[in-house]
Amino acid sequence: MKYLLLLCLLSVNMMAVAQTNADVVDMDVHKLVMQFTAGDSLEQAMIIGQVRNVRQALPNAQIEVVCQGPGLDLLNKSKSKMGKEVAEWTAKGVVFAACNNTMRRRGIKKEDLFPVAVVVPSALVELIKKQEQGWAYAKGGH
Repeated sequence: MKYLLLLCLLSVNMMAVAQTNADVVDMDVHKLVMQFTAGDSLEQAMIIGQVRNVRQALPNAQIEVVCQGPGLDLLNKSKSKMGKEVAEWTAKGVVFAACNNTMRRRGIKKEDLFPVAVVVPSALVELIKKQEQGWAYAKGGH
């Protein structure tokens, strides 16, 4: 009886691993920079979901999410609905960058952001530089 139970548990575990591996497209290193400009909580959840989807398909992908305009709310401690997820994905190597031009325009200080946020001088300049370095570009959210 114990062996049957062990065999069942092992089979279920193997099916879960097989299902997960089926989502993987390849194990190459891909570089993706995502522009995020929407401020509402639905869009915040959507960008986190997109990061998750890319990482499921491309586990070794390097991802940077550049937040500007209303999208900066994703990194703002008082406005974000995704603080836990931002911290979780940062721990997995995803970079969340805040546009300093937006911060200045909106009166936001570095201490208003989650500690994991990286401040870049300009969102558009960051996007240009990443693309010139061979990073793929995607508009995050809708």
